Amino acid sequence: MALRPLLVAASFAALVTSVSPACAQDADLRDRINQALDMARPALLDHLDETTRSTRPGELALLVLAALHDGVSVDDPVMKKAIVKLEKAKPQQTYDIALRLLVLEACPTFPDRAELAKKDTKALLRHRSDDGAFQYEDNPSAWDLSNTQYGALGLRAAAALGGSVSREIWAKLADEVGDQQSDDGSFGYARQTHGARGYASMTAAGIAVLAICRQGMEQKATRRTLEKLDDRIEKAWGWFGANSHVIGSTTETWSYYFHYGLERAAILCDVVEVGNGVEWYATGARMLVDQQLAGGGWQSTTDGYPGTHLSKKRGDSVPTAFAVLFLRRKFQKAVGPLTEHVVMLINLGPLSKDADVDACAQWLVGRGKEAMPDLIGALRSDIEPQRRAAGKALKQVCGDDYGFDAGLDRDGNRDAIKKAELWYLKNR
Repeated sequence: MALRPLLVAASFAALVTSVSPACAQDADLRDRINQALDMARPALLDHLDETTRSTRPGELALLVLAALHDGVSVDDPVMKKAIVKLEKAKPQQTYDIALRLLVLEACPTFPDRAELAKKDTKALLRHRSDDGAFQYEDNPSAWDLSNTQYGALGLRAAAALGGSVSREIWAKLADEVGDQQSDDGSFGYARQTHGARGYASMTAAGIAVLAICRQGMEQKATRRTLEKLDDRIEKAWGWFGANSHVIGSTTETWSYYFHYGLERAAILCDVVEVGNGVEWYATGARMLVDQQLAGGGWQSTTDGYPGTHLSKKRGDSVPTAFAVLFLRRKFQKAVGPLTEHVVMLINLGPLSKDADVDACAQWLVGRGKEAMPDLIGALRSDIEPQRRAAGKALKQVCGDDYGFDAGLDRDGNRDAIKKAELWYLKNR
């Protein structure tokens, strides 16, 4: 889409033209996010432990997925117990089946992974309506966009696991969902009458479904078909541009569910900012760190399904899982297993180990020139491990470290940072 490079360029322009206040704010937010995630880990594990006693496999799968994204080892005792429970579960509804497929995709060591993936793929395909979209049960007569969003995510995971998802399945799904887009670009929960208006969580869902379908069809679709999908996706992002106030809003309907959906939609579409320079991740992250409970968990007054409640401090399982998934921002545009030791800049804190610094540096190098805006921001970071990771990656990406010294602050590295910025402006 034409929207994408404009958003990325605008983001970088803001980075290089308003360095001092922006960097100070970014460093403060990164610190707050790291602290929030450190606080959240015990709460997440407590929720995971409690959910292994329940019978809803989708809730359990969501928490396992959040723990995987949070870097919890599969050898952790609580995680081990949860995985055993999830392996033996018999998911019946679309959400439950799709979420287990997402866990199977993300966890290469999951027991009986191939057999379960095959079984769940067949079950999920039975949950499509005649129109090609999804509802809760087998052979539905109608569909809704929430179930369909998770159905599409499940099919994407199934395809990554070797399942057969034909171009026709993706095409039918894309046509059915795309035809329900409102005139203003938004999407609603179910079939809409002409002129009806959608809302944030379903518009993010609509974008994600269309983007996933585009991925599934890309190698076999006509240029006209892909352009039609791109137009619909861009129109939906235009709705967010005109309604950017919903991002970071605790009063938005299904706020936590929406923000996790926004994370996926934005990553699928390479979107960094919406509207007049609203950075979706930073805005959503501020809301979540502000709303975190003293015991590390989260609660939501606008989400209809809270899951298991532990306490006023630990909060509810589903909002806590959504918050961790959003803050970790590890959804992958390209399908495949979640790398065991992915460490992003935002995951590095003052006490991060050398192994994490090295892993983060390799993550930056793997992204190449696209990582430069983040890399340059990290060169100025007040967090020394972030500077070290960026410094290690700088030479491999640019071919020169320009004399950068991670032991110095941003003022001490002013010349090196300026040279790195100039390299990117010339080579992007």
